[in-house]
Amino acid sequence: MFEERPSPVVASAASARKLPRMALLALLMLFIIPGLLSRDFWSSYELTSFALVHTMINGDAAAWLLPQLGSSEYVTNGPLSLWVSAIFAKLFGFLFSEASASRLSVLVWFAIATSSVWYGTWYLARRAEAQPVVLAFGGEASPIDYGRVVADGALLMFVATFGLFVPMRQLYVETALVAIVAAFFFSLAWTFRRDVLAPLFTGITIGCAVLTANLFAGVSLLVIALFIHARVHAYDTPFINRATLIIVAACATFFIWPILAVAVAIETVDAWFDVWWAAQLDVLGTMRSFELKWMLENFIWFLWPLWPFALLALYAFRKQLDRTHIKLPLLIFIGLAVFSLLGHVSGERMLMTLTVPLCILGAFGLMSARRSEGNILDWFSATVFTLAIVTIWVYFIAWQTGWPPKMSKSIINLAPGIPATLHGLLFVLCFVTLLAWLALVLWRMNHSQVVAWKGPWLAAAGITALALTTVYLFEPVIDRARSFEPVVQEALTDFHAHAKPSDCIEPQELDPTKEVLFNYYGLELKENIQCRFVFTTERAFKDSAYSESSVLGRYNRPRDRERFVLIEQGE
Repeated sequence: MFEERPSPVVASAASARKLPRMALLALLMLFIIPGLLSRDFWSSYELTSFALVHTMINGDAAAWLLPQLGSSEYVTNGPLSLWVSAIFAKLFGFLFSEASASRLSVLVWFAIATSSVWYGTWYLARRAEAQPVVLAFGGEASPIDYGRVVADGALLMFVATFGLFVPMRQLYVETALVAIVAAFFFSLAWTFRRDVLAPLFTGITIGCAVLTANLFAGVSLLVIALFIHARVHAYDTPFINRATLIIVAACATFFIWPILAVAVAIETVDAWFDVWWAAQLDVLGTMRSFELKWMLENFIWFLWPLWPFALLALYAFRKQLDRTHIKLPLLIFIGLAVFSLLGHVSGERMLMTLTVPLCILGAFGLMSARRSEGNILDWFSATVFTLAIVTIWVYFIAWQTGWPPKMSKSIINLAPGIPATLHGLLFVLCFVTLLAWLALVLWRMNHSQVVAWKGPWLAAAGITALALTTVYLFEPVIDRARSFEPVVQEALTDFHAHAKPSDCIEPQELDPTKEVLFNYYGLELKENIQCRFVFTTERAFKDSAYSESSVLGRYNRPRDRERFVLIEQGE
């Protein structure tokens, strides 16, 4: 009699054929590397993170443990991601710029996130209850092959997620938080095999969530973990044992920080943590209306292609929702969604953390899809990414040649004054990427593959090709549009044209982040009222008593409303 395993998944050995490991590793590297070293900072989040990192590496131990932004305590997020970035800046600052070296920390978080998603899914998919239907005449995928192909699908869908395209390569706190949530998921899946080490690791990830984001994030993960351990009955050891290990490890991980802070800065630690505690209480409440509106308006594209296949998994397994491989990521998703709505959490942070459970559900949904449904991802990826990459190339040609004129004008408006540049090696790399992508699409159009990972692979390859093309063809344009370095260079030119060797510049009403950044780029600002020159904002200048004749120059980034003013005070 044939063994019966009620499951909506039918997976043959051919469909679970192994994806070459070197190809997978190469794809991951090509995805994350573009833009790590050569570019400038492209968002206000990165500017704030780097300002804190720069302050840390130029300060004492107290600056590391009790972050300051200017004269104010920085308590918006925890210091863990800043520590990692500062360590990279210290270690590799002599090889690259301090800014580029600090951004290498992204590699750590990306490695943690991707490996955790893969191995966590691997453990779930190899469980007996997750196996596909046994075929009447044999030929179904073995547990090892099935587990591997599901894990590959989850990882590729994670990489292909539209909303992670930019944040995963930037100095975002959310980038680190996504990695911690992925490690949290892995620890819960690992508990089925290691009932002592895994709960301890769960507690460590919870403590790291507090150190990275805030107390609310850690408490959210703690409640989710305890609820899962109480409701998922596949765990072997008593619940009280696992819960104790989790709580002890979480508390021990977090308290390392305040203990070290007391040891190195006992005079100021109380005042700093008073501010920190008030900030933790401010997180409590419901999601702000504008964040909720942004989330509702953007989740469809942000979480593509995860949510369609996650819904397909829930529909396919609607009669087996208590199966561990579905129940575990589903409970994580529900828990993260509920707690995000119960706190002052940004819509982007909510959606980024939801990618982890959704990519696991999406992988099982992909395996349960009929062939025609699975092909939707192939054709969508082939169409959308081909159009996107070709459009990028058309804009690049317009920038170089001036034709079509409308496209050329849009580039000039984005970055006025920048000449058309062409880096030979990068141009060749992008052109080879274009040819490789077109060859991959043509190959897919002419071959009907049964392997389950073909759709996610095409989506991940497409977004990787788009990243390579966009960053390496238009990096100078984006830098000119988003960087503050040209602002500093223009101000320095005007300053040196009017200054004496002993003159200095006093900052007035400047944002602490930008003050640190301007100093980093070479505009030395000194808190000295005797300075003959003042650097301030246009808004502060209008509210001041300075006359228009004292202005030496006004500076701003293209299309940026914020303007800065260099003023020469009277003798």
